[in-house]
Amino acid sequence: MKKYLATGHHGPIDPAEGRRLAEESLEWIPSHLADGSLDCVYSMKGGGRLVIASAESEDDLLKLLKSAPDPESREWTIVELFDGVGVIRQYLETLGRS
Repeated sequence: MKKYLATGHHGPIDPAEGRRLAEESLEWIPSHLADGSLDCVYSMKGGGRLVIASAESEDDLLKLLKSAPDPESREWTIVELFDGVGVIRQYLETLGRS
C-alpha cells in the first residue's frame, strides 16, 4: 500500500448543497479514518481539503476521493509520499557507492 497527499479545492456552492454534503461528510470521513484508508483530513481556508491516505495507486485513491460527499467541482492534486528517513538512508547509500 502506498501513501499519498491529496489536496482539493472547490468554488462556491449553494448553502443547501453545502449543508447536505457537510452532514454526509460527518459519516463518510470517520468511517474511512477508522478503516485506515485515510490517515488524516484537514480543511483549508477557502474550501480546500488536505488528505493523507493509503491506496494501491493514484487511480484507486482518486476513486475513493470521488466517492466522498463533495462538490462535483472539487479538483484533486495527488502526490505520492515516501518515508523521509528511508529516503535519506537511500541517498546516503548512493553516496557511499561513488
